[in-house]
Amino acid sequence: MNPIRNWKRLLAVACSHGGLADPTAIAAVLKFKRQFRPHKTIHLGDFTDTTAFRSGAKGSSDETEPVRPDIDAGLEFIEQLGADLVFCGNHEARIWRLAHHYNAIVSELSKHVIERIQSRCKRQRAELVEYDGVWQQRTIGNFKFMHGVFYSENAARDHAEAYGNCVHGHTHRSGIAKGRRDDNPTGFNVGTLTKIPNMDYANTRRATLAWSQGFVFGEYCDDLCQLYLHEQPRNLTEWRLPI
Repeated sequence: MNPIRNWKRLLAVACSHGGLADPTAIAAVLKFKRQFRPHKTIHLGDFTDTTAFRSGAKGSSDETEPVRPDIDAGLEFIEQLGADLVFCGNHEARIWRLAHHYNAIVSELSKHVIERIQSRCKRQRAELVEYDGVWQQRTIGNFKFMHGVFYSENAARDHAEAYGNCVHGHTHRSGIAKGRRDDNPTGFNVGTLTKIPNMDYANTRRATLAWSQGFVFGEYCDDLCQLYLHEQPRNLTEWRLPI
């Protein structure tokens, strides 16, 4: 006898990076959401860039990057997206770390930004998952969702081998890979929603040429997920949405 499953729809994005987001990509994702009407919408982290909060920013041009426009843009997208599950990525983790800074001005600014993020998520009844490295995850169906921690060329495979079926962001490289385990896990890397040339800190890295925009969508029930990756070709300015 086949079990009766109540399938629902989901949408997952990551790495929009506040003011560095690509307006065309953001508009495409929001259009897809309106048409797809997911029951669960997830931002997997790095919804802000926090350039001025970077540990190596002191004494560099990054230290002059405005804070408010970046945070405003990140939180505006969270609201527009209507996310009900919001992960903090390693870029948001910078803010939490500096909340304990010895400099009271830095500490108080960081705490103020944290309060803004928490308030926005509370207002739209979204669960906020603080960054917790390798332990940060939420399970939906038979997949684990997380920001991600591994950087390698095989990050999707490495995440699958560490966690089983999973969906992550972090590396800005859209892709799907299988883990080398007997349970045959699948790793989805959702990619980024930034305007990639705007990411100055990575403009001399060969790996940046492999970055791509994308999102993950599909259906889930109590014990299963059926997911798909939409990857946007770099040379195609118009988003051909799968709906």
